[in-house]
Amino acid sequence: MPTSPDISASASASALRWHDTAFADPAKEREFQQAEGPGAIVYARLALGLAAVLFASFGITDWLFAPNAPLMSAIRAASILVLLTVFAATYATRFQPYHQLLMQIGALAVGIGYIGIVALATPPLLSLYLNCVILIVVGIFVVLRMGTLRASLTVLVVIALLDIAYLHGELGTRQDFIVYQVIMASAFAIGFFCNYIYERQRRIAYLGRRVAEQQAARLEQALRRAAEARMQAEQAARVKSDFVAHVSHELRTPLNAVIGFGEVLEQQIFGPLGHRKYTEYARDIRESGQHLLSLINDVLDLSKVEAGRMELHREVLAPHELVRASLVLVSGLSQLRGTKVAVHVPPDLPPVFGDARAIKQMLVNLLSNALKFSPPGGSVWIGAEASESAVRFMISDNGPGMTAEQIRIAMTPFGQVSGMVADSERGTGLGLALANSLAELHGAPLQLESEPGRGTRAIVTLPRGSR
Repeated sequence: MPTSPDISASASASALRWHDTAFADPAKEREFQQAEGPGAIVYARLALGLAAVLFASFGITDWLFAPNAPLMSAIRAASILVLLTVFAATYATRFQPYHQLLMQIGALAVGIGYIGIVALATPPLLSLYLNCVILIVVGIFVVLRMGTLRASLTVLVVIALLDIAYLHGELGTRQDFIVYQVIMASAFAIGFFCNYIYERQRRIAYLGRRVAEQQAARLEQALRRAAEARMQAEQAARVKSDFVAHVSHELRTPLNAVIGFGEVLEQQIFGPLGHRKYTEYARDIRESGQHLLSLINDVLDLSKVEAGRMELHREVLAPHELVRASLVLVSGLSQLRGTKVAVHVPPDLPPVFGDARAIKQMLVNLLSNALKFSPPGGSVWIGAEASESAVRFMISDNGPGMTAEQIRIAMTPFGQVSGMVADSERGTGLGLALANSLAELHGAPLQLESEPGRGTRAIVTLPRGSR
C-alpha cells in the first residue's frame, strides 16, 4: 500500500543522529547538503560579509578607548582578511561543496581574533568585549547555520581559548570567572538548542519535500499514462465505430433485399408457390431478416452514441403525441401477448425539447421490455408528469422484477438476465443500454426501479421545451 508523505517523512526523520541531527545514512546527508547547497552558499556569503563588516566597525572603539589600538587593529585586519578570503572561496566551484567548513574557518577566525583583542583590552573596554563573546557564541550557532556538531566544536574551541586567555592574563577575579563560565554555559545551551531544532527541522522539511516531489512525479506519471490510455481508448472506439458502421452498411443492403424477396414469396405476387410450407418458410425468412436488421440498427445506434457521433435533431414535441406514436409501434406485440397498456398522459402537459426519433426509440424499447416481461394477460402502465424544468415519462409492468445486480447486468450492452423470459422471447440485450445512452444524450440517465416479485418501473427524464 502506498505510504503518505507525512508518514514517510516522520519515519525517515527517526534516521537522524541524535547528537548532531545529521542523517545516519552518509549518502542521505550528502544528498541533503548537495540539495541545500545553493541556498546555503548564498546565506553563507551574506553571513560572512556581515561578520566582516561588524568586526571592522567595532574597531572604532579600539582607537577611541584602547591604548593598544594599533596591535588590536592588526588582529582585526588579519581576522577580516581570513573572512574575506573565505567569502571569495565560496565563489569557487570546487570549494562550494565545503561551504560548512568555510563557515567554520570564518567563525574560528572571528573567535580567535576576538580573543586576542580581549586579551589586549583594558577597562572599560574589557567588560564590554567579554560580554560581546556571548554574541559570538550565539551567532556561531544561529547565524552561520552550521551543522550542530560542527558549530558546537567551534564554540567549544572559542570558549576554551577564551578561558585560557582569561586565566593566563588575569582578566578578572576567580569569582568573576565562575560567573562568566555560567553565562557562557547558558549561551552555549541556548545556541545549541536553537541550532539543534533548526537543523533537525531543515532535514525533516527536506524529507517532506522529497516525498512530496516523489508523490507528484508518480501522480504526473500516472496522469500521463491515463491520458495515453484514454487516447488509445478513444482511437480504438473510433476504429470500432467505423468498423461497425461499415459492416452495418454492407449488411443492410443485401439484408433489405432478402426481406423484400421474402415478402414477395410470402405474398405470392408472381403466382402460387405450390406448397404451403414454402409460404411459411418465406414468412420465417422475412421475420428473421427483420429481426437481424433491427439488431444491426441497434448496434449501429449504440456505437454512434458511444463514439459521440449521434446527432440529435432537437425540437419542441408534445408528450402525448410521442406516447401515441410509440404505442402504435408496439400494438402488435401488445395484442400478441394479450397485455393491455394503460395510458395516463394528459394532453395539456408542457412540451419536451428533444429528438423525436430518439425519444420514440427509448419509449418503444421500454414498452417492448415491459410487454415482454409481463405475464400473458398482464398489465403495463405508461404515464408522464411535469416539473419546473423537465417532463418525466414512467413505464411500469407487473413482471417478475429484478435485483440490483440484475438491473446492472440488464443495463449493459448485450446484458441479459437469465430465467426472466423463455429463450424464444429473448431479445438482443441492447434495448435498455441503448435507451440509457439516448437518455443521457438528453441530459439524464435512464432510471430503473425494481424489486423481485413487484415488477419494474422505468423513468425517462427530458428537458421541457417552450411552447
